[in-house]
Amino acid sequence: MRAEVEDLLAADTGDEALLASGDAASAARAIGDAAVAVMLPPGSQIGPFELIEVLGEGGSSTVFRAFRQEQGVRHEVAIKVLAHGLYSTEAKHQFRREREALSRLRHPGIAHLIEGGITEDGLAYIALELVDGAPITHYARTHSLALRQRLELFLTVCRTVEAAHNALIVHRDLKPSNVLVTTEGEVKLLDFGIASLLDEETDDTSLSPLRALTPAYAAPEQFGQGPITTATDVYALGVLLDELLTGRRYQSDDSREPTSASTSKQAFPDTTAAKVVRRPRRELEHIVYKATATQPDQRYPSAGALADDIKRHLSHQPVRAHPSSRWYRMTKFITRYRAGVATLTVFLVAILLALGVALWQASAAREQAARANAVRDFLVSVFQSAGADLPTDERPTPEDLVKQATSRLLTGNNLPDAQRVDLALALAKVARSVGSYAQAMSLLDHAAPTISRLYGPSDALWWDAQILRASVLEDQARDAEVVVQLQPLQAGLVMRRDRLGLQGLRVLGNALLHSGRIDDGLAMLASARQIAGQLKLPDAQLSASIDEATALLDAEHFRAGLARADAALALWQGSDSPMDPRILDLYEAIALGAEAAGDTVRAENAYRQAITTGDRFFDKPNPQQAWNVGMYGSFLIAQGRFVDAEPYAVRGLELRRRVFGNDDPRTLYAIAAMGKLQYGQGHYKEAADWYAQGIDGCRRTSLKKLVCPRLLGLRGLAWSMAGEFDKAEVDIHAALDAQRAFDGDNNPNYAYVLEQLAGLQLARHQYVETVVTTDRVLAIYRSAKGGMIQRELGTRLMRAKALFALGRNDDALREVLDIEPKYNAMFPTGNARFGIFSLKARVLARAHRNDEAATAAHDALGIAQPPGSKDTELVAELTRIAAAGRDARQR
Repeated sequence: MRAEVEDLLAADTGDEALLASGDAASAARAIGDAAVAVMLPPGSQIGPFELIEVLGEGGSSTVFRAFRQEQGVRHEVAIKVLAHGLYSTEAKHQFRREREALSRLRHPGIAHLIEGGITEDGLAYIALELVDGAPITHYARTHSLALRQRLELFLTVCRTVEAAHNALIVHRDLKPSNVLVTTEGEVKLLDFGIASLLDEETDDTSLSPLRALTPAYAAPEQFGQGPITTATDVYALGVLLDELLTGRRYQSDDSREPTSASTSKQAFPDTTAAKVVRRPRRELEHIVYKATATQPDQRYPSAGALADDIKRHLSHQPVRAHPSSRWYRMTKFITRYRAGVATLTVFLVAILLALGVALWQASAAREQAARANAVRDFLVSVFQSAGADLPTDERPTPEDLVKQATSRLLTGNNLPDAQRVDLALALAKVARSVGSYAQAMSLLDHAAPTISRLYGPSDALWWDAQILRASVLEDQARDAEVVVQLQPLQAGLVMRRDRLGLQGLRVLGNALLHSGRIDDGLAMLASARQIAGQLKLPDAQLSASIDEATALLDAEHFRAGLARADAALALWQGSDSPMDPRILDLYEAIALGAEAAGDTVRAENAYRQAITTGDRFFDKPNPQQAWNVGMYGSFLIAQGRFVDAEPYAVRGLELRRRVFGNDDPRTLYAIAAMGKLQYGQGHYKEAADWYAQGIDGCRRTSLKKLVCPRLLGLRGLAWSMAGEFDKAEVDIHAALDAQRAFDGDNNPNYAYVLEQLAGLQLARHQYVETVVTTDRVLAIYRSAKGGMIQRELGTRLMRAKALFALGRNDDALREVLDIEPKYNAMFPTGNARFGIFSLKARVLARAHRNDEAATAAHDALGIAQPPGSKDTELVAELTRIAAAGRDARQR
C-alpha cells in the first residue's frame, strides 16, 4: 500500500506528462486500474452480451444496459462489471461460488441473477434482470403515499429480505437505489448478495480492508470489520424505514434516544414525507431505534421480526420495541378495540343522559325512515308500470324500466344527495348489464358532481364510481379512455387489496392490452389474480384467472393461455359454485387455446359447450353469445367445413351487429370470418368485398385495433388469388406498415400479416422470396410463448410448395412428410387436407416413388372440393399420377 501511495504522490508532483496528451484513460492505466466505463465503451462485448449504455457507476462496480440476441429475440439485461479485476485462483473461485449461490435465489420481489462470468482480461461481471422502477423513497414522494401505504410497502421489502435470509444470503448494501418500485406498484430488490461478490474476502475467516458498502446505510460492524450477519441488513432496513417515513436521512449517533431521533437527521429532499408524517409517531421512533441499534444483538433478530412489529403497529397492538407500561398497554387496547370501547362509553353516557339520547335517537330514526321511504316510493313508482294487468306484449322490458327510472332520477329533486348517488350508481350498473351504455354514462355524469362534493379517495363509493365508469367505457371498446381514467389511480387500486381494487386492475389491464401495451396489460392481470389469491377470494380469483387466460390468448401466447384457462376451470369445478355467465368466457378461452395447440376435438367440444350453455342463459342477443357463436363459425371455416360453418358465421355476424353495432372491432372480426368463408370456397372477389366492408369500418371510425391490419392483409391475399397482384401488393404492404406501427415487427400479430405476403409471393411465382418470408414467419412463431400450430402448418405448406417449384424436391419431401400427420390430426374432415395430399403426390412422383404418389393422389382426389375452387390443371396432374401408379401395379 505504501508503494502505491508513493506512486500516486510522484504522479501528482511530476511534470503532468501523463495528462499532456489529454488521454485520461492512458493516465488512469498508468497509475492504477482504468475506469470500467472508459475501458468498455458502448458496443463492447462482454460474455454473450453487447453493452448499450452506462446506467450507473460506483466505487466498486459499473452498471451497463446490455442485450443479447437469441434466435432473433432481443433480451435486455443489466450488466454489473466489477471495478477491480479478479486475477488470483482463489478470488475467481470465491466469485464463482457466490454467483452459483445467488443464481439459486428465486423470489418475485428480487431481481434475479441471470448469469455471470470472468472475461479473459480478469474482469468479473454478472447479468441481472433489468428492472424499470423508481427508488422506494422517490416512489413514495411522487405518488404522495399516506403513512399506512408507506408502511405496507415497507412490509413487502421486509418479507422479501426475510426470504433471502432464509436462503442464507445477506444483501449487505440495502439502500433506496437498491429497492425499486415498478409502475405497477411491485417492489423489486436489486443486487441481493452482490456485495459478497464485490468484497475481496477470500474465505470466511479472513478480513479484507476493502468491503463494498454505502456509508449512509452501513451498519457499524461493516466499518469495524465485524462479522456480517442478517442483523446487518436489519440495520439498513431501519435506516430505510426512517428515511421513508420522515424524508430525512439520519447520521449515526450512538447517544441518540427515540424521542430525539427526529432531530438527528440531516436534510433530504422529500417534502411529501414531512407532510404525510408531520411528527413521527413515538412507536415508529422506537421501531427505528431498535432496528438501528449499534450492537447487532440489540436489534431485531430478523427482518421478519421487524415486519411483525410494523404489523402490530398497523393493527394497534403493542409493539415490542416500545417500553412496556400499563398506560401504554391500555391506550393500545382502547385504540385496537375502539368500536367496543366507544359502544361501552355511549352505553354509560346513555344511562346518565337517557332522555336526551332517546330524543336524539328518535330524531335520527325518523330521518333514516324518511329517507328509506323516499327510496322505496321511488322504486315502487318505477316498477308499478310493469303491472301484471298489462298485456304481455306491452309490459316494459328491463331496458325500458332503466330508461324510465333514469329519467325520473335526473329530473326529480325530492331525494337527499346521498340517496340520489346510491340510486344513480345502482341504476348505472343495471343499465350496463342490459347493454344500455348511454343510460349508464348519463347516470354517472349526473352523480359525478355530488360524488366529488361528498366523497373522496378514502371512500369506497368514490372508487366504485370511478371503476364503474371505466367498465362502461371498456364495454364500448373505448380502451384509450379507460387508460386515461384508471392509470393515474393504479397505485391506489393496488393498495386497496379488495374486490373494488381487483375489478379496477382487471379493467385497466384489459384496456392496456387492447391499446397495444400487451406486456403491461398481461402483468396487471397477473397481479390482480395473485392479489385475489392472497386475499382468499375464490370468486374474484376465478374472474381474474379468466381475464388473464383470455388476455394471453388475445396476445397469441396460446400455450400459457390454455394453461391458465385449465387452472381457472379446475378452480371453478373445485369451488362448487353455480354456473355463471363468466364460465362462457372460460369455455371460449379453452376452445381457442386447444385449437392453437392442435387439439381440434377438445376445441370443438368447448365451443359447443359455450354455445349450448349460452342458449340456456340468454333469451336475447348478448355480448358473450355473439362472440362465441362467431368464434365457432371461424373454427369450422379453418377446418374447411364450409357447409357447417356458414350458419354460425352468419348468425355470429347478425348477433354482433345487434349487440355491438356495425363498426365495433368484434363485429369487424365477424365480417372477416364471412370473407374467409368466401375465400375458402374459391370466391375470391366476393371475399375481397367482405374484407372491404371491414376496412371501410376501420377507416370510418379511425379505429386502431389489430383487426384492421388483418383485414387489409386478408383482402390482399384474396386479390392475389384472383390474379389482381397490384391491388394485393398495395393492401399487404399497407397492412404490414399498420401492424408494425401498432406493436412492432417481431410478434405473432406481425407474422400473421407476413403470411399474407408469403401467399402473394407464392401466387406470383416468387419462390425464393416465399422461402425467405416463410422462414421469418416460422422464426417468429417459434420464438413466441406458444404459437398457433395451425398457422405454423399452413406456413410450412407454403414453404414446401415453394421448395418444390424451385426444384428442391428432397427438401420439399421432408417438409411434407413431417407435417402431413399433423394435418390429418387437426383436420379429420373438410377440404383443408387437399393441399397437403396433392403436394405429397407430386413430390413423391418426382422422387419416383410411384406407388406412394398414386396413393396420395387418390387421397387428394377423394376430397370434395367446393365449386369454383378446383385447379383443373392440378386435378389433371393428380389424375395422371394416380393412373401411372395403377398401370405400374397392373404391369
